[in-house]
Amino acid sequence: MFSLLLALTLSLVLSPFRPTLSARDFVVAPPPVRPLPTAATRPLAAPARKDQARLGVELKSRSAAVLDWRTGVMLFGQDADSPQPIASLTKLMTAIVSVEQGLDPARTVQIWGSDMRPGGVPYVAPAEEVTIENLLNLALVASSNESAVALARASGLSPEEFVAKMNETAQRLGMANTVFMDPSGLDMGNVASARDVAAMLRHALASPTIREIVTKREYAFEAKTGRPHAVRSTDDLLGSFLSKPPYKFLGGKTGFIEESGYCFGAAAENGDGHRLIAVVLGAPTKEVRFNEVKGLLFWAFDAFEWPQ
Repeated sequence: MFSLLLALTLSLVLSPFRPTLSARDFVVAPPPVRPLPTAATRPLAAPARKDQARLGVELKSRSAAVLDWRTGVMLFGQDADSPQPIASLTKLMTAIVSVEQGLDPARTVQIWGSDMRPGGVPYVAPAEEVTIENLLNLALVASSNESAVALARASGLSPEEFVAKMNETAQRLGMANTVFMDPSGLDMGNVASARDVAAMLRHALASPTIREIVTKREYAFEAKTGRPHAVRSTDDLLGSFLSKPPYKFLGGKTGFIEESGYCFGAAAENGDGHRLIAVVLGAPTKEVRFNEVKGLLFWAFDAFEWPQ
């Protein structure tokens, strides 16, 4: 008996200390409470077609796309994912990369003979000194080829590095069917789908600098070397009914080389604040590209309704 009592005493003395248990130790913790989805976490609802019988617009362009600005959802497409030469629509990406590189708009750049490109109207001449701001405006308003090349050179990157940056940016934007070969768009190897161009235009217009430029009907400046310049926009939809209430024209960009046909992308907003982007590639004439983009925007605003 004495041995048993001794063993129990030693066990109590030598065992690790255990705090006294309370009622809380026997309560099972409830599962974590998951917050209900909010407007910030729920997926954005895309516009819905009012009448399923309204299928779209008959087009002469090779491919086209209409995207809802807010969700990025394509509301209409015609061969919308097929890569096509995009000509001077390329200059949108040149401008995007230049702006995102943080180039000083007031910085002076001298035009080199190697900046000049055959074909088209030369808007600046070798040895002229202009600013980064001038080059951006000339490239996007007048679609100046030499200005786009000078802009890329002014970035401090080599031609190959600048083009690589264009392609990296395209991948970041999800432009899966896009390849850039040069900053001007004269190379027929610059290709993208209509859907990709719409995504690029949406991103470009999110930049206040680019958005301000592409809504100018004309642009005038004096080069640092003293020569005055004045150019008009290649965008014929500036001043159209899409620029008047209840609509607001957000800007666009044109493109043309023989291989691409006439290309155009533009965005507009209706009286309720809803925005659309329309792109056509490979239109047979300059007039057709403007009429088809205008028709696509008008049709989509009328055919779709946006969730409250």
